[in-house]
Amino acid sequence: MVTWNSLTLVKFDKADISLCEDLFRQTLVNDTSMPFLPLHYTIKRNYSRVFQCSFLAKFVGNKLVVTDICRDLANSDGKIKSVNDYLFNHIRKFRFPFPAFDNYNATDQRVYPFCAILKYLIAQRELGEEAKLSLDDIFNYIIGNNCTGFEDIEHYKALVPVTYKHTDTERRQLREMVIFISQLSVLKVYDGFLYLDEISDSAKNEMLTIFLIPENRSAKIDRTEEFLEMASFCNRIIVPTFEMLTSDPSDIEFIEGNRKRVEHFRVERSGLLRKHYKQVNPNPVCCACGADMSKCYPWTDYMLDIHHLLPLSSAMAISKSGTSLTDIVGLCPSCHRAVHMYYHKWLKENDQADFKSKQEAHDVFVQATKEIV
Repeated sequence: MVTWNSLTLVKFDKADISLCEDLFRQTLVNDTSMPFLPLHYTIKRNYSRVFQCSFLAKFVGNKLVVTDICRDLANSDGKIKSVNDYLFNHIRKFRFPFPAFDNYNATDQRVYPFCAILKYLIAQRELGEEAKLSLDDIFNYIIGNNCTGFEDIEHYKALVPVTYKHTDTERRQLREMVIFISQLSVLKVYDGFLYLDEISDSAKNEMLTIFLIPENRSAKIDRTEEFLEMASFCNRIIVPTFEMLTSDPSDIEFIEGNRKRVEHFRVERSGLLRKHYKQVNPNPVCCACGADMSKCYPWTDYMLDIHHLLPLSSAMAISKSGTSLTDIVGLCPSCHRAVHMYYHKWLKENDQADFKSKQEAHDVFVQATKEIV
């Protein structure tokens, strides 16, 4: 979604949107498959803050000005290759006060909410507890204790709940923030909780020493200048360390060192996602060959792999109720490897690093399953 938005926004960079409102809206709809409603509001009126909070663009008067981050996302050779790359850099940049909001004051205490939330989840894991947070937990443990995201992990381990009386607007905004950040491959939302997936010690250390360190610099007084500075490449983009999540030769061939394809494997190796899929689909039947793994291998528990149907660099889809299972299927290990090999062949033949759309990814998957004998 962010990538498709960026491609569209770059097309209209420096344009006076008041002179091409209908074309701008229709292009956004066509490129993202999102409705951009209501129609009686202009895009500027309804989505200006969304574009800014995503570090993609800002309206200066009626002129759309895109950011360095937006241009990079729109560039197939850009530094940001995946949702994880984008979000891990977003976490350390996004803070309150934020220049998209009317109450912006450059001298106010800075709060980096995503840094605080992730540090708390990691602290829970280190304490041997289940790493999860509800909205009420965030209000009572993090906001109620005035956490800023600058604190070390020991601070979050020692937190005790403080009753925080929030407004309906605050709760809605917090829910939207949680849904947004849950697109990170290490996070999932189920049953009203944000969960931290299992992560390696090296990944945890990288998060704590790099990506959960708030970007701390002198803020500009002017809101437009501050926003463009936050989203500029003057402040370098850092990408997560490449992790080989598989030792299977066919998988390694499929990945080819491509971070977009590593993202695909991160999603599919999620223990939380597998657990949730199993709860909804208790019978381990392969969606490609139709084999029932419980009958083929009666001594196994649930011998299915999770396969992500969206473009390789995409995060999991998020619905109002949490992480969606709409775009994943269960495959037996043999079919899963075969599908990845089919993807590798198809992308190479079509000179593409990734699928161009959700529909294309789905169509190629269907093609692969039809050719299974």
